[in-house]
Amino acid sequence: MKISEYFNLKRKQNELDFVDIDFENDMPLFLDPYFLSIRNDRWSQQANATLENFFQYTLAQFKNGRVDEVRNNFRFTEPSETCLGLSKKGVQGKSIGDEDATKLYQHILDSNALNDGLISSVNEIKIFVENISHDKISDLCTNVIRKHLIQYTKSQCELYGIKLEKEIATREYWDSENLEWKSSYEEMLVINDKPILLVPKSIVCRKKGFFYDSEKYARHFVLNFLVSEELRLNTSLVKRKKLKSGEIKKSIVKEDVAKKHNAYSKSFLRTFTKRHPDYFDSFKATAKNNLSSLSNEDILEDYSDEYYLDIIRNLIQGFSDIRPGTTEANKFHEHIIACMNFLFYPSLTNPVKEKEINQGRKRIDLSYNNAAEEGFFFNLQTVKDIPSAYIFVECKNYTKDVANPELDQLNGRFSPNRGKVGFLVFRTSRNKEVLFQRCADYYADNKNLILPMQDEDFISILSKMKENSFERTNRPQEDFLNGLAQKIILA
Repeated sequence: MKISEYFNLKRKQNELDFVDIDFENDMPLFLDPYFLSIRNDRWSQQANATLENFFQYTLAQFKNGRVDEVRNNFRFTEPSETCLGLSKKGVQGKSIGDEDATKLYQHILDSNALNDGLISSVNEIKIFVENISHDKISDLCTNVIRKHLIQYTKSQCELYGIKLEKEIATREYWDSENLEWKSSYEEMLVINDKPILLVPKSIVCRKKGFFYDSEKYARHFVLNFLVSEELRLNTSLVKRKKLKSGEIKKSIVKEDVAKKHNAYSKSFLRTFTKRHPDYFDSFKATAKNNLSSLSNEDILEDYSDEYYLDIIRNLIQGFSDIRPGTTEANKFHEHIIACMNFLFYPSLTNPVKEKEINQGRKRIDLSYNNAAEEGFFFNLQTVKDIPSAYIFVECKNYTKDVANPELDQLNGRFSPNRGKVGFLVFRTSRNKEVLFQRCADYYADNKNLILPMQDEDFISILSKMKENSFERTNRPQEDFLNGLAQKIILA
């Protein structure tokens, strides 16, 4: 049973920020440290910093000859709390256990990759070390950043009103301040006496199609070099064909070259990379451009057009079903969260409800991490030079127009560190031109960008997505946001 079903959230995967796991059976999804390391949202950066802290400490201990201490530090357990991994039924999949963690470290030692300087980050382990692939690295990653996942789970449960159990003993996580493994007692999500960790859907990957692995490195970089060398040296692998023009065309079968050199083996990749480090640097740079968050279609195995259209229909209908006024303010708030998650993933991630700022003196209805790698939210910082690490959302389920007090409230949330972009979401406005001019004044004064959105704006975007459902693009959202921002900035 999925989390959304168990807690009757009435939301589908597209409307949720976390992976809607089946807590009775593992899903074939993984955490990958390289993908985590290239993400630019605050949550991922903090989690990656903890992961790198663990590995750099481990590496320093190894270089100082404290091999036994390092071996003792590799004491992971299978992180069944996330319900992610390779098992086809249940959550008892084969992965890192107490003994397997020691074996993992032994595999690293046996490879000599640490001595050779090939592994300078946890990301390189699965490229150069035998018997280590996505599943083991995912488990390592989960154990190290467990505290970040605990905090994320808390925030998502608070967002949806899911009750947490108090004083639950956690499994160990890496304490980057004290450089040690630590466990604690926390508020935890518990289902059927089992602690559960929610995982942001923006950071998971599938093994199939993932670019950053040894096979891709071998095929697209190492073998390309080896093929060119075989051709240059005119070896026995070179095939010749005489064309009608009389020209001799030379060719070579890549897999023949791979077989000759055993090019897919990690031992060969280690030897090759020591001699030609530039190729690995090029691979890493290319991998960064070939990796992105999974779409909702990729996360779910039974995704369909009807599933997608049903979400749009329900979101549109929600604006009619929810009455303006304080009585249904929470319903409106929850509906906007679903709309924002659906419309702006993967650019906006990790929604936090009622976030405290200024030591609790002020509160924000909703804040998102800006995780955009392209498009409107990415261009805020890179093109428009507007700080936007977080995107704020204030929801007003008013029967009247929003006015200066509501605009001042949102404007007061902004700062260069947190961000200077926010949505003021409301039901309707009888004088939109006056509202736009007020937003333009805030931008002119302090470069604070307030984006007003009302029911009809959400409905318009969703309707266009419905009409062009075969495309599955974010063009309606991008066109609307660009037009709205231009109207305010150029007013």
